[in-house]
Amino acid sequence: MTPMRTLSARGMSLEPQTAAHAEPMFAVLNDTAVFTYIDDAPPASVAALRDRFARLESRASADGREHWLNWVIRLDGGVVAGFVQATVYPSGWAWIAFVLGRAHWGHGHAWNASRAMLDELTSRYGVTRLLATADRDNRRSIALLERLGFALAPAHLRSVHDVAENDVLLALVIDARA
Repeated sequence: MTPMRTLSARGMSLEPQTAAHAEPMFAVLNDTAVFTYIDDAPPASVAALRDRFARLESRASADGREHWLNWVIRLDGGVVAGFVQATVYPSGWAWIAFVLGRAHWGHGHAWNASRAMLDELTSRYGVTRLLATADRDNRRSIALLERLGFALAPAHLRSVHDVAENDVLLALVIDARA
């Protein structure tokens, strides 16, 4: 398995997420506005988040076939702004996601962090196709994904990838020859 590394992007670094990030991430995620378009809820406690992050430190599924890559976004001033993540499959596909605290919306942080992650996924993990979902009402996330180069995925992929009814499936195919 390819080890994770800290990534640099304009105005920030992306640190491989560990249990030690639970406290600053709890402050980011303890805001119901962040979960408006996510089928989840804020973490119950710092301890619960620490336990979740500790499980994710394996960086792999139980069978070892999936890479679980999670990076915490730390702005140059030291503030933790959110995270980006990817699940990488042996087929060269990866699902990506991003979550930023409300105070960090609209500043370009999600784009910079996602762009750095996408570059890492293609250069070090052999990813050739990317998928992401967004609630159809989440115009901000859909616009970000489109700006990153994602487009509406073909309809047949919705059933193949079990996409929720209220979600839009977007895909990006990377041409490694370009």
